[in-house]
Amino acid sequence: PYAFELGRNKELSLAELIAVLGQENFVEKNLDTAIFNLEENKEKELTELQNKLGGTIKIIKIVESFNNSELSSQNLLKDRIKPILLREFEHSSGKIPFAISILSIKNIRKINIKELLNFSKKILKSLELNSRFVNKGPRNTTPATIYKAKVIEKGIDLCLINGEKSGYIGKSVTIQQIDDYSKRDFNKPKRDAKVGMLPPKLAQIMINLAGPSKTVYDPFCGTGTVVMEALLMGKKGIGSDLDERLAKYAEENCNWLNKEFNPKEKDFRIFAADARFITKKLLPEKVDTIVTEGYLGKPFASYPSKEEEEIEFRKMSNLHLNWLSNVNKLLQKKDKVVMCVTTYQLSQKKVYFPRFNEIAENAGFKVLNSYLYSRPDQIVARDIKILEKK
Repeated sequence: PYAFELGRNKELSLAELIAVLGQENFVEKNLDTAIFNLEENKEKELTELQNKLGGTIKIIKIVESFNNSELSSQNLLKDRIKPILLREFEHSSGKIPFAISILSIKNIRKINIKELLNFSKKILKSLELNSRFVNKGPRNTTPATIYKAKVIEKGIDLCLINGEKSGYIGKSVTIQQIDDYSKRDFNKPKRDAKVGMLPPKLAQIMINLAGPSKTVYDPFCGTGTVVMEALLMGKKGIGSDLDERLAKYAEENCNWLNKEFNPKEKDFRIFAADARFITKKLLPEKVDTIVTEGYLGKPFASYPSKEEEEIEFRKMSNLHLNWLSNVNKLLQKKDKVVMCVTTYQLSQKKVYFPRFNEIAENAGFKVLNSYLYSRPDQIVARDIKILEKK
Protein backbone atom coordinates (compact mmCIF):
# COMPACT_ATOMS: atom_id res chain seq x y z
CA PRO A 1 0.00 0.00 0.00
CA TYR A 2 0.86 3.68 -0.36
CA ALA A 3 -0.03 6.62 1.86
CA PHE A 4 -0.91 10.03 0.46
CA GLU A 5 -0.44 13.10 2.63
CA LEU A 6 -3.46 15.28 1.90
CA GLY A 7 -3.32 19.01 1.20
CA ARG A 8 -5.14 21.72 3.15
CA ASN A 9 -8.63 20.81 1.88
CA LYS A 10 -8.70 17.18 3.05
CA GLU A 11 -12.08 16.09 1.63
CA LEU A 12 -11.31 17.65 -1.75
CA SER A 13 -7.85 16.02 -1.83
CA LEU A 14 -9.37 12.62 -0.99
CA ALA A 15 -12.05 13.03 -3.67
CA GLU A 16 -9.30 13.73 -6.23
CA LEU A 17 -7.40 10.58 -5.20
CA ILE A 18 -10.52 8.41 -5.45
CA ALA A 19 -11.27 9.87 -8.90
CA VAL A 20 -7.74 9.05 -10.09
CA LEU A 21 -6.95 5.79 -8.25
CA GLY A 22 -10.43 4.27 -7.93
CA GLN A 23 -12.71 3.70 -4.95
CA GLU A 24 -11.87 -0.02 -5.07
CA ASN A 25 -8.24 0.75 -4.11
CA PHE A 26 -9.12 2.99 -1.17
CA VAL A 27 -8.21 1.46 2.21
CA GLU A 28 -8.77 4.20 4.78
CA LYS A 29 -8.39 7.88 5.64
CA ASN A 30 -7.49 9.36 8.99
CA LEU A 31 -7.04 13.11 9.49
CA ASP A 32 -4.35 14.15 6.98
CA THR A 33 -3.48 10.81 5.35
CA ALA A 34 -5.22 8.43 2.95
CA ILE A 35 -4.07 4.85 2.30
CA PHE A 36 -4.55 3.18 -1.09
CA ASN A 37 -3.60 -0.26 -2.36
CA LEU A 38 -1.59 0.16 -5.57
CA GLU A 39 0.56 -2.21 -7.55
CA GLU A 40 4.28 -1.87 -6.91
CA ASN A 41 4.99 1.27 -8.91
CA LYS A 42 8.23 2.38 -10.45
CA GLU A 43 9.61 5.66 -9.18
CA LYS A 44 9.04 7.34 -12.57
CA GLU A 45 5.35 6.38 -12.54
CA LEU A 46 4.94 7.65 -8.98
CA THR A 47 6.62 10.94 -9.90
CA GLU A 48 4.20 11.33 -12.83
CA LEU A 49 1.29 10.56 -10.50
CA GLN A 50 2.53 13.08 -7.92
CA ASN A 51 2.92 15.78 -10.56
CA LYS A 52 -0.71 15.53 -11.63
CA LEU A 53 -2.22 15.41 -8.11
CA GLY A 54 -2.86 18.98 -7.01
CA GLY A 55 -4.17 17.89 -3.60
CA THR A 56 -1.43 15.47 -2.52
CA ILE A 57 1.65 16.78 -0.68
CA LYS A 58 3.64 13.52 -0.57
CA ILE A 59 3.35 9.91 -1.73
CA ILE A 60 4.68 7.50 0.90
CA LYS A 61 5.56 3.86 0.34
CA ILE A 62 4.37 1.82 3.32
CA VAL A 63 7.14 -0.53 4.47
CA GLU A 64 5.47 -1.85 7.65
CA SER A 65 2.04 -1.97 9.25
CA PHE A 66 1.35 -2.87 12.87
CA ASN A 67 -1.04 -2.34 15.77
CA ASN A 68 -1.73 1.38 16.40
CA SER A 69 -0.87 0.99 20.08
CA GLU A 70 2.83 0.64 19.14
CA LEU A 71 2.87 4.33 18.20
CA SER A 72 2.76 5.21 21.90
CA SER A 73 5.90 3.17 22.70
CA GLN A 74 9.24 4.77 21.89
CA ASN A 75 11.07 1.45 22.29
CA LEU A 76 8.75 -0.41 19.91
CA LEU A 77 9.12 2.41 17.34
CA LYS A 78 12.91 2.19 17.64
CA ASP A 79 12.69 -1.57 17.05
CA ARG A 80 10.75 -0.84 13.84
CA ILE A 81 12.97 2.01 12.64
CA LYS A 82 16.38 0.36 13.14
CA PRO A 83 16.09 -2.43 10.48
CA ILE A 84 14.57 0.01 7.98
CA LEU A 85 17.54 2.39 8.26
CA LEU A 86 20.09 -0.46 8.14
CA ARG A 87 18.42 -1.86 5.03
CA GLU A 88 18.12 1.53 3.31
CA PHE A 89 21.66 2.78 3.89
CA GLU A 90 23.95 -0.27 4.15
CA HIS A 91 25.55 0.59 0.77
CA SER A 92 25.37 4.41 1.05
CA SER A 93 28.02 7.07 1.38
CA GLY A 94 28.16 10.83 1.92
CA LYS A 95 26.08 12.97 4.24
CA ILE A 96 22.51 11.76 4.75
CA PRO A 97 19.72 14.33 5.29
CA PHE A 98 16.71 12.85 7.04
CA ALA A 99 13.39 13.77 8.59
CA ILE A 100 10.78 12.05 10.69
CA SER A 101 7.19 13.04 9.88
CA ILE A 102 4.28 12.09 12.12
CA LEU A 103 0.94 12.00 10.31
CA SER A 104 -2.67 11.70 11.43
CA ILE A 105 -1.95 12.09 15.13
CA LYS A 106 -3.72 15.05 16.74
CA ASN A 107 -1.11 15.49 19.47
CA ILE A 108 2.26 14.65 17.93
CA ARG A 109 3.99 15.38 21.25
CA LYS A 110 2.86 11.89 22.30
CA ILE A 111 5.83 10.73 20.21
CA ASN A 112 9.24 12.07 21.15
CA ILE A 113 10.56 12.99 17.69
CA LYS A 114 13.86 14.32 19.01
CA GLU A 115 14.63 11.02 20.75
CA LEU A 116 13.81 9.09 17.56
CA LEU A 117 15.98 11.44 15.47
CA ASN A 118 18.96 11.02 17.81
CA PHE A 119 18.42 7.25 17.79
CA SER A 120 18.36 7.27 13.97
CA LYS A 121 21.56 9.33 13.91
CA LYS A 122 23.30 6.64 16.02
CA ILE A 123 22.11 3.89 13.65
CA LEU A 124 23.50 5.78 10.66
CA LYS A 125 26.74 6.43 12.55
CA SER A 126 27.08 2.66 13.10
CA LEU A 127 27.19 2.44 9.28
CA GLU A 128 29.96 5.10 9.32
CA LEU A 129 27.61 7.65 7.80
CA ASN A 130 27.35 11.32 8.68
CA SER A 131 23.78 12.60 8.86
CA ARG A 132 21.77 15.70 9.66
CA PHE A 133 18.11 15.86 10.50
CA VAL A 134 16.00 18.67 9.11
CA ASN A 135 13.32 18.66 11.84
CA LYS A 136 13.46 21.74 14.01
CA GLY A 137 12.47 20.93 17.58
CA PRO A 138 9.89 18.33 18.67
CA ARG A 139 7.59 18.68 15.67
CA ASN A 140 7.20 17.85 11.99
CA THR A 141 9.23 19.81 9.52
CA THR A 142 7.43 21.49 6.63
CA PRO A 143 7.09 19.85 3.20
CA ALA A 144 8.91 22.89 1.76
CA THR A 145 11.94 22.17 4.00
CA ILE A 146 11.96 18.49 2.99
CA TYR A 147 11.72 19.51 -0.67
CA LYS A 148 14.47 22.15 -0.51
CA ALA A 149 16.85 19.96 1.52
CA LYS A 150 16.40 17.15 -1.09
CA VAL A 151 15.69 14.72 1.75
CA ILE A 152 13.80 12.27 -0.47
CA GLU A 153 16.51 12.16 -3.17
CA LYS A 154 19.57 12.05 -0.89
CA GLY A 155 18.31 10.64 2.41
CA ILE A 156 15.00 9.56 3.91
CA ASP A 157 11.77 11.11 5.16
CA LEU A 158 10.51 8.44 7.52
CA CYS A 159 6.76 8.73 8.13
CA LEU A 160 4.96 7.36 11.21
CA ILE A 161 1.26 7.19 10.37
CA ASN A 162 -1.67 6.62 12.69
CA GLY A 163 -4.34 5.01 10.52
CA GLU A 164 -7.85 4.17 11.70
CA LYS A 165 -7.23 0.45 11.15
CA SER A 166 -3.46 0.16 11.68
CA GLY A 167 -0.26 2.00 12.43
CA TYR A 168 2.15 2.37 9.49
CA ILE A 169 5.78 3.24 8.85
CA GLY A 170 6.64 4.44 5.39
CA LYS A 171 9.22 6.42 3.45
CA SER A 172 8.30 9.34 1.24
CA VAL A 173 9.02 8.57 -2.42
CA THR A 174 7.77 11.79 -4.02
CA ILE A 175 6.85 15.31 -2.93
CA GLN A 176 5.06 18.22 -4.62
CA GLN A 177 7.36 20.19 -6.90
CA ILE A 178 6.68 23.55 -5.28
CA ASP A 179 9.11 25.41 -7.56
CA ASP A 180 7.23 24.26 -10.66
CA TYR A 181 3.85 25.29 -9.23
CA SER A 182 5.28 28.65 -8.20
CA LYS A 183 6.81 29.19 -11.65
CA ARG A 184 3.50 28.45 -13.41
CA ASP A 185 1.61 30.65 -10.99
CA PHE A 186 3.91 33.67 -10.70
CA ASN A 187 6.40 33.55 -13.59
CA LYS A 188 4.04 33.10 -16.53
CA PRO A 189 4.27 36.16 -18.80
CA LYS A 190 0.69 37.38 -18.29
CA ARG A 191 -1.18 37.64 -14.99
CA ASP A 192 -4.24 39.67 -14.00
CA ALA A 193 -5.17 39.83 -10.32
CA LYS A 194 -8.41 41.68 -11.09
CA VAL A 195 -10.02 38.65 -12.74
CA GLY A 196 -9.10 36.31 -9.91
CA MET A 197 -6.39 33.71 -10.20
CA LEU A 198 -7.14 30.02 -10.08
CA PRO A 199 -4.19 28.25 -8.37
CA PRO A 200 -2.56 25.62 -10.64
CA LYS A 201 -3.03 22.97 -7.93
CA LEU A 202 -6.78 23.60 -7.81
CA ALA A 203 -6.99 23.49 -11.61
CA GLN A 204 -5.34 20.04 -11.49
CA ILE A 205 -7.75 18.84 -8.80
CA MET A 206 -10.76 20.01 -10.83
CA ILE A 207 -9.52 18.32 -14.02
CA ASN A 208 -8.99 15.08 -12.07
CA LEU A 209 -12.45 15.28 -10.46
CA ALA A 210 -13.96 15.22 -13.96
CA GLY A 211 -12.58 11.71 -14.50
CA PRO A 212 -10.87 10.39 -17.65
CA SER A 213 -10.96 12.87 -20.54
CA LYS A 214 -9.18 13.72 -23.77
CA THR A 215 -10.18 17.34 -24.34
CA VAL A 216 -10.73 19.93 -21.61
CA TYR A 217 -12.59 23.14 -22.42
CA ASP A 218 -12.66 26.25 -20.19
CA PRO A 219 -15.30 28.78 -21.36
CA PHE A 220 -14.08 31.41 -18.82
CA CYS A 221 -10.37 30.78 -19.36
CA GLY A 222 -8.98 34.08 -18.03
CA THR A 223 -5.19 33.87 -18.30
CA GLY A 224 -5.31 30.16 -19.20
CA THR A 225 -4.53 28.20 -16.00
CA VAL A 226 -6.95 25.31 -16.71
CA VAL A 227 -5.75 24.96 -20.31
CA MET A 228 -2.10 24.96 -19.19
CA GLU A 229 -2.66 22.28 -16.54
CA ALA A 230 -4.67 20.17 -19.01
CA LEU A 231 -1.70 20.18 -21.43
CA LEU A 232 0.67 19.08 -18.65
CA MET A 233 -1.71 16.21 -17.89
CA GLY A 234 -1.60 15.03 -21.52
CA LYS A 235 -4.99 16.42 -22.57
CA LYS A 236 -5.86 18.80 -25.40
CA GLY A 237 -6.78 22.21 -23.98
CA ILE A 238 -9.30 24.67 -25.36
CA GLY A 239 -10.16 27.99 -23.77
CA SER A 240 -12.33 30.97 -24.53
CA ASP A 241 -13.06 34.23 -22.77
CA LEU A 242 -15.43 37.12 -23.34
CA ASP A 243 -12.48 39.52 -22.90
CA GLU A 244 -10.29 39.47 -26.02
CA ARG A 245 -7.34 40.82 -24.00
CA LEU A 246 -7.51 37.85 -21.60
CA ALA A 247 -7.79 35.39 -24.50
CA LYS A 248 -4.53 36.83 -25.86
CA TYR A 249 -2.95 36.54 -22.41
CA ALA A 250 -4.00 32.88 -22.19
CA GLU A 251 -2.54 32.14 -25.62
CA GLU A 252 0.76 33.77 -24.68
CA ASN A 253 0.87 31.81 -21.40
CA CYS A 254 0.20 28.49 -23.16
CA ASN A 255 2.96 29.16 -25.69
CA TRP A 256 5.29 29.97 -22.77
CA LEU A 257 4.28 26.71 -21.03
CA ASN A 258 5.07 24.67 -24.16
CA LYS A 259 8.57 26.14 -24.25
CA GLU A 260 9.31 26.09 -20.50
CA PHE A 261 7.71 22.78 -19.46
CA ASN A 262 7.57 20.72 -22.68
CA PRO A 263 4.18 19.16 -21.72
CA LYS A 264 2.97 15.75 -22.91
CA GLU A 265 0.32 17.47 -25.04
CA LYS A 266 1.09 20.74 -26.83
CA ASP A 267 -2.17 21.09 -28.79
CA PHE A 268 -4.31 23.99 -27.54
CA ARG A 269 -6.63 26.62 -28.95
CA ILE A 270 -7.78 29.89 -27.38
CA PHE A 271 -10.44 32.20 -28.78
CA ALA A 272 -12.57 35.16 -27.66
CA ALA A 273 -16.29 34.38 -27.22
CA ASP A 274 -19.22 34.76 -24.83
CA ALA A 275 -19.81 31.46 -22.99
CA ARG A 276 -23.58 32.01 -23.25
CA PHE A 277 -23.43 31.87 -27.04
CA ILE A 278 -20.84 29.20 -27.88
CA THR A 279 -21.84 27.22 -30.98
CA LYS A 280 -20.51 24.14 -32.79
CA LYS A 281 -19.11 26.53 -35.40
CA LEU A 282 -17.03 28.29 -32.74
CA LEU A 283 -16.17 25.00 -31.04
CA PRO A 284 -16.03 22.23 -33.69
CA GLU A 285 -13.77 19.98 -31.55
CA LYS A 286 -15.29 17.09 -29.61
CA VAL A 287 -15.16 18.25 -26.01
CA ASP A 288 -15.71 15.62 -23.30
CA THR A 289 -15.02 17.73 -20.18
CA ILE A 290 -15.60 21.33 -19.13
CA VAL A 291 -13.53 22.68 -16.23
CA THR A 292 -13.82 26.32 -15.26
CA GLU A 293 -13.65 28.82 -12.44
CA GLY A 294 -16.17 31.10 -14.13
CA TYR A 295 -17.39 34.40 -12.74
CA LEU A 296 -17.31 34.55 -8.93
CA GLY A 297 -19.02 37.93 -8.67
CA LYS A 298 -17.84 41.30 -7.51
CA PRO A 299 -14.72 41.19 -5.27
CA PHE A 300 -15.50 42.51 -1.78
CA ALA A 301 -12.97 44.10 0.58
CA SER A 302 -15.37 43.56 3.50
CA TYR A 303 -18.25 41.15 4.01
CA PRO A 304 -21.18 42.09 1.70
CA SER A 305 -24.54 43.21 3.06
CA LYS A 306 -27.59 40.97 2.60
CA GLU A 307 -28.72 43.20 -0.27
CA GLU A 308 -25.31 43.04 -1.99
CA GLU A 309 -25.32 39.23 -1.62
CA GLU A 310 -28.75 38.96 -3.23
CA ILE A 311 -27.80 41.26 -6.15
CA GLU A 312 -24.65 39.24 -6.88
CA PHE A 313 -26.39 35.87 -6.59
CA ARG A 314 -29.19 37.06 -8.92
CA LYS A 315 -26.67 38.18 -11.57
CA MET A 316 -24.73 34.93 -11.31
CA SER A 317 -27.90 32.80 -11.38
CA ASN A 318 -28.82 34.17 -14.81
CA LEU A 319 -25.27 33.76 -16.09
CA HIS A 320 -24.94 30.15 -14.88
CA LEU A 321 -28.34 29.13 -16.24
CA ASN A 322 -27.54 30.65 -19.65
CA TRP A 323 -24.01 29.33 -20.15
CA LEU A 324 -24.74 25.86 -18.74
CA SER A 325 -27.87 25.51 -20.93
CA ASN A 326 -25.77 26.52 -23.92
CA VAL A 327 -22.78 24.20 -23.39
CA ASN A 328 -25.12 21.30 -22.58
CA LYS A 329 -25.73 21.05 -26.34
CA LEU A 330 -21.99 20.53 -26.95
CA LEU A 331 -21.62 17.58 -24.57
CA GLN A 332 -22.58 13.89 -24.65
CA LYS A 333 -24.68 12.20 -21.98
CA LYS A 334 -22.70 11.66 -18.71
CA ASP A 335 -19.96 14.17 -19.71
CA LYS A 336 -18.82 16.24 -16.73
CA VAL A 337 -18.64 19.92 -15.90
CA VAL A 338 -16.48 20.86 -12.91
CA MET A 339 -16.92 24.48 -11.90
CA CYS A 340 -16.44 26.94 -9.05
CA VAL A 341 -19.57 28.47 -7.53
CA THR A 342 -19.45 31.47 -5.20
CA THR A 343 -19.79 31.06 -1.44
CA TYR A 344 -19.47 34.01 0.94
CA GLN A 345 -17.81 33.34 4.27
CA LEU A 346 -17.13 35.30 7.43
CA SER A 347 -15.45 33.35 10.23
CA GLN A 348 -17.73 30.30 10.77
CA LYS A 349 -20.62 31.80 8.78
CA LYS A 350 -21.00 30.55 5.21
CA VAL A 351 -23.63 31.61 2.68
CA TYR A 352 -23.87 29.12 -0.18
CA PHE A 353 -25.21 29.87 -3.65
CA PRO A 354 -29.02 29.67 -3.34
CA ARG A 355 -30.87 27.02 -5.42
CA PHE A 356 -27.80 26.17 -7.53
CA ASN A 357 -28.91 22.52 -7.91
CA GLU A 358 -32.19 23.79 -9.37
CA ILE A 359 -30.28 25.97 -11.88
CA ALA A 360 -28.14 22.98 -12.91
CA GLU A 361 -31.22 20.75 -13.31
CA ASN A 362 -32.94 23.37 -15.49
CA ALA A 363 -29.79 23.54 -17.65
CA GLY A 364 -29.83 19.74 -18.16
CA PHE A 365 -27.31 18.65 -15.52
CA LYS A 366 -27.40 16.86 -12.20
CA VAL A 367 -25.02 17.82 -9.37
CA LEU A 368 -22.98 14.76 -8.33
CA ASN A 369 -20.86 16.32 -5.61
CA SER A 370 -19.76 19.52 -3.97
CA TYR A 371 -16.54 20.47 -2.10
CA LEU A 372 -15.64 23.75 -0.46
CA TYR A 373 -12.21 25.22 -1.28
CA SER A 374 -11.41 28.19 0.93
CA ARG A 375 -8.84 30.00 3.01
CA PRO A 376 -9.76 31.45 6.41
CA ASP A 377 -9.04 35.04 5.31
CA GLN A 378 -11.18 34.92 2.15
CA ILE A 379 -14.62 36.52 1.85
CA VAL A 380 -15.36 34.85 -1.48
CA ALA A 381 -14.74 31.10 -1.31
CA ARG A 382 -15.03 28.54 -4.10
CA ASP A 383 -17.63 25.78 -3.89
CA ILE A 384 -16.42 23.14 -6.35
CA LYS A 385 -19.39 21.51 -8.11
CA ILE A 386 -19.21 18.31 -10.17
CA LEU A 387 -22.03 18.22 -12.72
CA GLU A 388 -23.01 15.45 -15.11
CA LYS A 389 -25.04 15.90 -18.28
CA LYS A 390 -28.39 14.12 -17.96
